[in-house]
Amino acid sequence: MLYQINMITEDGWIAIDTIGWASEPVRRLVQSVAEEMGKEVFQPYEGDAQFMIKGDPYKLIFQYDDVFGTCVILDKPEDRDAVVALLERHFEKLAAQSN
Repeated sequence: MLYQINMITEDGWIAIDTIGWASEPVRRLVQSVAEEMGKEVFQPYEGDAQFMIKGDPYKLIFQYDDVFGTCVILDKPEDRDAVVALLERHFEKLAAQSN
């Protein structure tokens, strides 16, 4: 499974290119981050492929939809560099697991 940042918008949306079926890549990514933090994943809205992590210091929203694909939405744009580093670390971890 491939993860690669495609674009980061001024208002804090991180668009991620993935290989995988529908919401599967975002589910694996959020689970990986949550496990590292020792926290639990939850869905703020029933039925949506949108996930958050209880107690996440960045208050990230991980989501998948048919229009935008896989995205991570920042609560605070000033957290961008730290969150990009976090995501890239997990991209590498997930790539190693799939080999």
